[in-house]
Amino acid sequence: MMHITIGKHGYHFTTNAIKIIEEKYNAKYMGYWCTKRNGGGSWNEVPVDVFYVENPDTSKGHTNYFGMFRKGENVLITDASSSFSEPMTGVLCPDGEVAVSRYRHDCRAAGSGAIDGGRDYTKLVGEACRYPKVRVTVEGGEFTFKELTNA
Repeated sequence: MMHITIGKHGYHFTTNAIKIIEEKYNAKYMGYWCTKRNGGGSWNEVPVDVFYVENPDTSKGHTNYFGMFRKGENVLITDASSSFSEPMTGVLCPDGEVAVSRYRHDCRAAGSGAIDGGRDYTKLVGEACRYPKVRVTVEGGEFTFKELTNA
């Protein structure tokens, strides 16, 4: 069965801080992912810790996904729905894990190879070049996978 492993330690926050955020906002940690830049064109190079909320307060403009990050001593929150607005490309490792590069220059181990490039490009290294490519999408706080043919 295909799966993505989401670490419990965030990019900006410790495991304990992630738990506190989940409890405070009744949210599910989705990992750290890049978001689109203001204006929607290109992708940010630094990820945010992304959380899923089943029932956001849409009257306040909230979406199902919010991101939290640190800028100096400040903790900021942002709309992170762009993180999952487009499919991602991953590779299916022999153990069933789908390896995905989450942001530019996020070189991720993929079995006995690696994937890099985030949302900007896809670079495969070593044995990962031979692994099947997978289309990764997110719906309702869950990752879904579809193996790509002739990719």
